[in-house]
Amino acid sequence: MFESTDDAMPVQGIDLAQEPDFDLGSLRVRPATCEVERDSVSQTVQRRVMQVLVALAQARGSVVSQDDLVARCWRGLSVTDDAIFRCISKLRKLAADYPDAPFAIETIPGVGYRLTSSGVAAAPGPVAPAAPGNRRRSVRRLGVVALLAFVASIAAAIWIGRTNLGEPPPVRVTVAPFEALTSSENARALARSIPNQIVNQLGDSQVEAVLAGDKDGAGARSGLLVTGILHDDGRNTNVDVRIEDGPTHAALWSAQYKRASDQASDLPLEVAARVADEANMVTFARSAKPSLTDNAALSALLEVTDMIRDPSDGAWAQMIERAEALVARHPKFAFGHDVLAVAYAEAANSVGIPDRANAMRDAAAREAKLTLKLDPEDAGAYVVLSDLQPTYDHRAREAILLRGLKLAKHPKEPLGGLYSAEGRLLDDVGRLRESVSLKLVAHATDEWGAPKTAQLARAYANLGNLPAARTWLQKGMQLWPNHSGVRRVRKYVAGFYEPPAAAMAVFGSADATMSADDAVWRSFVEAKAAHSARVSAAAIERIRAAADRGDIPREIQIMMLADLGATKQAMEAANWVVGRQQVQTWFLFTPVTGNMRQDPGFVRLADRLGLIKYWRETGKLPDFCSDPARRSECSAELLAAIRSRGSS
Repeated sequence: MFESTDDAMPVQGIDLAQEPDFDLGSLRVRPATCEVERDSVSQTVQRRVMQVLVALAQARGSVVSQDDLVARCWRGLSVTDDAIFRCISKLRKLAADYPDAPFAIETIPGVGYRLTSSGVAAAPGPVAPAAPGNRRRSVRRLGVVALLAFVASIAAAIWIGRTNLGEPPPVRVTVAPFEALTSSENARALARSIPNQIVNQLGDSQVEAVLAGDKDGAGARSGLLVTGILHDDGRNTNVDVRIEDGPTHAALWSAQYKRASDQASDLPLEVAARVADEANMVTFARSAKPSLTDNAALSALLEVTDMIRDPSDGAWAQMIERAEALVARHPKFAFGHDVLAVAYAEAANSVGIPDRANAMRDAAAREAKLTLKLDPEDAGAYVVLSDLQPTYDHRAREAILLRGLKLAKHPKEPLGGLYSAEGRLLDDVGRLRESVSLKLVAHATDEWGAPKTAQLARAYANLGNLPAARTWLQKGMQLWPNHSGVRRVRKYVAGFYEPPAAAMAVFGSADATMSADDAVWRSFVEAKAAHSARVSAAAIERIRAAADRGDIPREIQIMMLADLGATKQAMEAANWVVGRQQVQTWFLFTPVTGNMRQDPGFVRLADRLGLIKYWRETGKLPDFCSDPARRSECSAELLAAIRSRGSS
């Protein structure tokens, strides 16, 4: 928690996981989840921005110098004044979003910043003074201790990315200036801002990052080197970014980004988030035991983990090929077997031939078990083994996940995925409130995972907190506008929870470029807005046909039918699909499907889906039965079935 300097007493860094909630004017500030709340409406802020807010609030009206902010919020890393100013600007915008401006930040020229608010006195903790002079780090740590109690059944404390003094130091990342191949001053300014944003985001993830004066600066001789080129033709802005091994300049990873020039302001955030994600994986691989220092193998690992982050149709073949090559070269590298297990599991879900799918499942289980034999703290293997259990044996799936939550410690991406997996399981058994807590931990563990941001947006929407859902979606679209999971959840939230006009804007215009997925969503929203039996009947037929073709998942088909008031057809579709394929059961517990929970056939459906058995054996009831305000949704027949020992 402390940074050391050569000529000053230690300065206390901001560890958000350990900071208590406090009031700031009319706001309730929750540092651990990076949220501010007013009148039961919360919104999130970036981690670095929250650190700056905490540092200013703890000063209790005193001036905080820029040196102090750098020491406490950036851990003394090399950052520009612009990085600090961006955080201050975001905080001022946050305050301006409220009619009475719960706080203000005053600039003291040449000195620093001061926060003023009637709630400053409630902010916890003092600010340790920082002496002037150059600040050099003599003690490094990779992570912070995150102790979050989130459900009664999980009481373990998880150390995220903690490194002992005897382990290898973190990878140093040198970010070179990006070359701008354009005459546009706006594009040149964008190119200048990208390296600063990368250093900023890498600092958030506890990776040591510095700006280089030129590509061949001293920092490029060790660790990683990030370079990039920006080109703007007046219509589109394109950015090519590359990560190299510092000593050899061997290419480890590269990517291209493209946005319309008038919509390119978020490009630095998108590029920085992706680079931070890749740098964290390199840090883990190079500090693992045994470490992965082979650049070719490291490049293959980054390629496979990218595909896992956002798998495309048919990508499993490439995933298996690259993961098998990685394992063949480095059989003792446990995480290599982990990603191979994920690749086999992806193949099992994609292959339509039962014998081949079963063979892929067996291979996935073999590799996951081998992973844990080599390294019981590898998080991803627990998720694979849980997913390989029968879908409706919720208790068996959860037992594996809970064991993983107790033992697993790394890498941070799969560790976040482990929390997400338990959150998804709680969704499947109707415990949505507890699920959100797990998903917040998942995001705090791996904030650069696009799926974790998307899952939070959907979770808040399903809880009826649409402002929070919109906030998380906005973040997702800023950082990962082309990620399939983010776009899918954007459609989900718009179609089921937004007003028709806002939803139509998401699904695009009715032209030749509109996808089949957009077409059925549009038809569904039009039917909801029309309140016409004829329009609804036509939409229901389109929804059924789209599900038969595979344009939409069966879960979405059932939700659409329920939302249109076609309860009988929704129940028939649910019972039909249970007898033919495995489906996730979370859709039964959304606001949209409340009419299904009231249907007399719900108890039988829940029994077929293994839910009655889970609720009875664990004693953990779904929210709509445990929440006093929703008891009317929980029928006497359902409670009797849960208490009975005769259900299958």
